[in-house]
Amino acid sequence: MVNRIGEPKLQKRFENFDRVLVMSFKDLEFDVKMRFEKGTATVEEGMPENPDMTVTTDSVTILQILDGSLSAMRAFMGGRIVAKGSTRDLLKLQHLLKAQ
Repeated sequence: MVNRIGEPKLQKRFENFDRVLVMSFKDLEFDVKMRFEKGTATVEEGMPENPDMTVTTDSVTILQILDGSLSAMRAFMGGRIVAKGSTRDLLKLQHLLKAQ
């Protein structure tokens, strides 16, 4: 997912996006921190103190989104994803989740 941020179109879209996102996978009891900074992204295990955005889901849902069999919006509307943070920032992240 974050490796796509190197694509020229996405890099431009994220060049001024300096945020910390946590993806929490409840079925795995696993948290991933993604730091977006100056058009790049880094990923680490763990939960930062004050993330800008938090997305809680399960591993099956995220895999379905990544393979294109489920849209992120449909998962959100169906309650399979719970998101906290700026709606504008969360919508921007959809561009990284689109199937390749």
